[in-house]
Amino acid sequence: MTMIRPTSSHNVSAKKPLAVIIRSSLLSLFLLLVVVVLIPSSSSFAYAESIPPTPDTPDDACSSSQEGDSDDSCTAPATPPLSSVYVIGDLHGDIQCAISWVNRTGLVANLLDTSAPPSSSRPLPSRLHPPTQWTWTDPHSTLLFLGDYVDKGPTSKQTLQFVRDLTLAFPQRVTALLGNHELELLRDRDGRVAPEERYGSYSYASVHPGEYHNYFQESRGGGDGKETVEERKSDKTKEGDNDRTTTTIHTETNPSRSLDSNDHLVLNLLYEASMEVYSYGAHNAVRFVPSLPPPPPPSSNHNNQRNQHGVLYAITDIIPPQHRTLVKERLQEYQNAYFNTYRSGSTLGKWLETRPIVHLAEEIHTLFVHGGVHPTVGKLHLHNGKESVDTMNRIWWEHSTEEKLYDFLRSSPFGQVVYSLLTHRGNHPGYSKWESHGHADDDPTDTDAVCTELKTMLNDMRDVDRIGVGHTPDFHVRLYCGEMFLALDSMLGRGIRATGNEYCPWPGHDLGGIPKVSRNGKYRCDDVPETCHGETVRIDSDGTVNVITL
Repeated sequence: MTMIRPTSSHNVSAKKPLAVIIRSSLLSLFLLLVVVVLIPSSSSFAYAESIPPTPDTPDDACSSSQEGDSDDSCTAPATPPLSSVYVIGDLHGDIQCAISWVNRTGLVANLLDTSAPPSSSRPLPSRLHPPTQWTWTDPHSTLLFLGDYVDKGPTSKQTLQFVRDLTLAFPQRVTALLGNHELELLRDRDGRVAPEERYGSYSYASVHPGEYHNYFQESRGGGDGKETVEERKSDKTKEGDNDRTTTTIHTETNPSRSLDSNDHLVLNLLYEASMEVYSYGAHNAVRFVPSLPPPPPPSSNHNNQRNQHGVLYAITDIIPPQHRTLVKERLQEYQNAYFNTYRSGSTLGKWLETRPIVHLAEEIHTLFVHGGVHPTVGKLHLHNGKESVDTMNRIWWEHSTEEKLYDFLRSSPFGQVVYSLLTHRGNHPGYSKWESHGHADDDPTDTDAVCTELKTMLNDMRDVDRIGVGHTPDFHVRLYCGEMFLALDSMLGRGIRATGNEYCPWPGHDLGGIPKVSRNGKYRCDDVPETCHGETVRIDSDGTVNVITL
């Protein structure tokens, strides 16, 4: 502010006539009123601070009275920064896209080795720096994963390990929810679940056959996703004329043997058999198991779930006879190694058991679950804000171990609530018939009713203005009901985006002369792309939802 100095230096007399004093007092009062009226309110200041100052107009609080003067302590008040939550949807067994999307957020510095030239063929997972070298870049932002790290792609284990490393490196910044595919994996560990009744035995939408090789020792540099960040060790290996540091897997594998040529043959035969299944539309009739038990006699009263579900064949029944025994033996070995990796007490098993099933991001007043929130569940179990969220997670953690989970999901009312939170689709317009008919309406007519029901539920839930979910896929994220409902599964995994729920080979895999088409020509495996696609979001504390693409 420019100082106004008197133009003369003579002294003002202390003795003045009464009339002069009165006029002077009235003038002072008038000036005071002008100042009070013209000075803006505090809310006006807050608004003005959000507008950048004109370059040639000095800030009144910080301008100097003489040219060249400076005052380091004189700074304009800063607007408090927005806090943000980045949300990454279902990754489904794709380590390359998991890394790509985390890197896209810019939240983790020194995530990747960037010294390789753009033309380098080094797979992205081999360029990961050890977690001890990662640093968090934005103190006002957090990162949330919505679950479904496994299945439908051949690098589920690596994806789990990468997300786990993030949660361990930044426990106050990164949250990873449990998805329904992880829940089914944990349930399948129980010996009371017959092999053909396991979720992981479906011939579609579950454990990709390419996944099984991750549980055995692989030669270094095994391609896209063959290297993970579990207990990293830096090893110098020769690549042409240059040394490079790679990351190799040293734990949670079968130490008894390494993969051999027969393993590659078995994998190709499983791909070929899968194409035959799809060509006949026999998805539900075939299970990925070494063999099926003999059916009970017709006179038996035994409750045969296999017949109830229409299971007629093991995948090995479709394998050429000369290879059938080999495939049976190897598939049994693969599945044993797979489940052993996720037992209670194992590194990844324990991590999955301690994932939350629901998360309240208080700074953005958003409740996140993998599947959705049934109105009854919201009213009875999630009405009390963070207190309810903490209670539900605690109940889950008390029952998530191998010895308790099966009975919890089967018999406990809270187990049914957990399963509902991870699988419910009723918050989506067009999905009212999903649970009863197994399909959605392409042109939903129930949007108003769904949004009204959602708004009523949210009004009864403390500190929750909207709900964000994964689980239900589309090519884009969808913002429904005035952004009160965020559907955030945009098929980030390349497998589901390219081939849906069916198992096909990924880039770089050699089928050994087997064509990518069924024998009857009715089914062809689409090519899985090299690049990642889809959308994620950043939700700011002012309520803005920002859609992010690669």
